[in-house]
Order: sequence, then C-alpha cells, then structure tokens
Amino acid sequence: MILSHRHHFIFLHCRKTAGSSISAMLARYLGPEDLQLSGLKEAFDAGIPYTTRTCREAGMLPGRRRLIRMEDRLHLTGLLGPERRAKRIRKRIHSLYSNRLGPYPYHARAAAVAEAFPDEWSSFAKFCVVRNPWDKAVSDYYWRTRNTDTPPSFEAFVKAMRDGEPLGGIVPGEPDNWPLYTIDDQIAVDHVIRFENLTEDLGSVLSNLGIAWDGWIPHGKKRVTRGSSDRSAVATYTPELTRIIGDLFEKEIEAFGYEGPSS
Repeated sequence: MILSHRHHFIFLHCRKTAGSSISAMLARYLGPEDLQLSGLKEAFDAGIPYTTRTCREAGMLPGRRRLIRMEDRLHLTGLLGPERRAKRIRKRIHSLYSNRLGPYPYHARAAAVAEAFPDEWSSFAKFCVVRNPWDKAVSDYYWRTRNTDTPPSFEAFVKAMRDGEPLGGIVPGEPDNWPLYTIDDQIAVDHVIRFENLTEDLGSVLSNLGIAWDGWIPHGKKRVTRGSSDRSAVATYTPELTRIIGDLFEKEIEAFGYEGPSS
C-alpha cells in the first residue's frame, strides 16, 4: 500500500500483480510525507530513497525493550550500513502498521485502509491491479516454491489453498485479492488496472494523477525456476484444478470476465 499526499492517491497492492515493481516505480514520485509500505526492498534495490515519513515512523514503535530500541538506533542511523538500515526500516514500519492495517500491511485490505485513513480515503484517487486468477495461481506457485528443494506439486498447492493448509508456509495466508480492493463485496477503488494490459492502463491512471511516467517499471521479483521443461510439467491445469481456482476466486472472475485455461 502507498498513500501519497503529493499526488493524492492510494495504491492498493494486490498479490502477484507486479505490485512490488509498481510500488518501486511510484516511489520515485513520492513526497517527504507520503507513506510507502509495499515495494520497499525493490525501491532500495533500485536506489530510490525512502520517504521522510516512512523513515521517521519506522522508529516510533512504543513499549519495546531497551536493548531492541538500542539496536533500532544503531540500524536506523545507518551506522551499520545502508542495507541494514533499509532492512530495519522495512521491518519496523511493517510492524507499526500491522496494528492498524492487519498482518499484511503491504497488502492492506481496502476496509482497513478506509478506517485508518478516512480523510484520504474519501478524497484521494484509489487504484489497484487485478489479474486472471488462473495465471496468478501459477505465478504464485513458482514464487512461493522458488527456494524449496522438494516443492509440492502444483496440484497439492492449489488444493492446499482450497483447504486452507499452509504447506509449511508455502501457501500464502491470504491468497484472494478480492478483499484488498472491495468493501462489502463492492469494488471500492476508482481505477482497476488489468495486469494483462498493464502498461497502457497504468499510464492512463498516472496521467490522470498528473504524473509524467516514463514507462519504467523495475523487475521487482525475479522468479527462480528449475528449467522450462520442469515448469511446463509442474504447473499444469487439470479440469479439477481449473474448477478449484474458479470456485476460490469466483467473485473476481465474475467481476472481470476472466476465463480459465482451455482444455
């Protein structure tokens, strides 16, 4: 999630929709009092400094042990190097806002953002990116298993999502993007960008916000695969898996007319 007072927008970061890359791109245009919660690592890797507000609020966690506060100061002052400072800022700002926006503040739900920032929610432009759930599940599978020596099958991954099984942390805690940009099952943002038409849709939204975007989007998360042959063999949809994804993400599929893989 990004909240920009400079450009009067709120970006809601949906999972596996290039949100980290978009957040890093947006970071170039933020003002000192803008709040960035998503894409922080990607922004740092691209050489984009964090906003004054993000850095300031990272040091505002109350009621913490003295030793931890001393460690914070060492990290946040940069005495241990810029990379460790940036990592501590990310950790602290996410911990701070988890109290207001839920356990995943970078993927904050629309209802939580509206409650935490009512004035901005009512007056700022709000936008997000959506993606075909069948494609998103494949992308999610490869990302979540990238560092696993013996990854579960794609079938096991999809069925675990259906059953609410974490598979040792491989399955995301909140796989459904629908609550991130809806309130009471109603789309609550002003602009919905389609991942399948990302550059054109994003350019149009940014132009409406008065941002002269040059088309640059960093590659925020590089997927590590085990070879193209392995990829094609692992992430294969059967009729059963196609139905499971259709049931899991039914609301999003109906809202945007997405279709499953052809048999």
